[in-house]
Amino acid sequence: MKRILQHKLHILCLYFGLLLLCTSVSCHAPELQENKDLSGLGKTVQTQEPGNNHSESKKSNEDGTVKTEKPVSEEKPGVMTAELLDQKPNELGEIMILMYHEIGYLEAEWTRTPENFRRDLETLYEQGYRAVPLMDFVKGNIDIPAGTSPVVFTFDDGNKGNFYYEENESELKPASDCAVGIMEDFYQEKPDFGLAATFFIYYPNPFRESQHIEKKLNYLVSKGFEIGNHTHGHADLSRLNSNEIQRELALHVQKTQEYVAKCEINSLALPYGSYPKKSSNFLLEGSFDGTAYKNEAVLLVGANPSVSPFHEKFNVSRLPRIRASEMKTEGVGLYDWLDYFQRHPDKRYVSDGDPRYVTAPKSHSNFLNEPALGEKKARFYPD
Repeated sequence: MKRILQHKLHILCLYFGLLLLCTSVSCHAPELQENKDLSGLGKTVQTQEPGNNHSESKKSNEDGTVKTEKPVSEEKPGVMTAELLDQKPNELGEIMILMYHEIGYLEAEWTRTPENFRRDLETLYEQGYRAVPLMDFVKGNIDIPAGTSPVVFTFDDGNKGNFYYEENESELKPASDCAVGIMEDFYQEKPDFGLAATFFIYYPNPFRESQHIEKKLNYLVSKGFEIGNHTHGHADLSRLNSNEIQRELALHVQKTQEYVAKCEINSLALPYGSYPKKSSNFLLEGSFDGTAYKNEAVLLVGANPSVSPFHEKFNVSRLPRIRASEMKTEGVGLYDWLDYFQRHPDKRYVSDGDPRYVTAPKSHSNFLNEPALGEKKARFYPD
């Protein structure tokens, strides 16, 4: 009898053991179906809190603890939204480099009145242009909002109207009617326009206030403006040999760095627009009397916009500029080109707002200079 009871007890234990095992498997079956990602150190489980439609990723660490990871965006890299396509980005389009000389009175071929200069800024802003530094343009680092277009400001000769001081409460400040003062005031009103310009100066007296040369040059650099080479003495480089060209450009760098230590001078605007037929390679790089120089951009006088820095025809040694004037421009001044781009928006550089990509209509794909992309990626969309 005792043996029979032991046998029955053994059978009952087996029965309840099997029942407990089945219950355990049933309870965990949904979790096994959910754990599809078994890569890495642990299993990834998709969980959802009540009232929250966003999933979280939980992954176990080697020590058994659990860390919660934020979900990764499902948006595919490089995919353009309908909103972006509506803005028709074209980063292989043309860009205006504006050339000013004097801001003052009276309006003339090489002089722009303060009122007209302010009008230029307002018009550019309203038509979707944003100021970018010359060097950012040359290097393709154009980081402006989607749908807007870059514009580059340059001022030749270092005339007084570009930058002069007025006393304000016993403190010297840029005059409200000089180029620097006007651009800073406009930037205060519309900070999204940007504050950028290159001042191409020559010696011995840039900005025509000899007592303030050092103060002015340091001020420009502190505000993010660029100082460019216009030769040491406003020389006609087409009349000089290779040694004389190097002397003019190196002495400018040397003199500027006496006022602003370690100031980078890496652009050149040709006086009179004169391009040397020989020794033009020394416009980009050379040295004289122990001072070396290297220009990443050589600017002409020009009469037309520049191609994009990603365009196959982009040439840093011959960058054209547009005369920002309405006198004696013969149809190729600032407002002529503004009207042109209004009538031909497909010709204009329009940003995609994403510095990781160079975006353009498919019809422009043949113009792409792939080595200029660097770490960027090109993407094209149907016209």
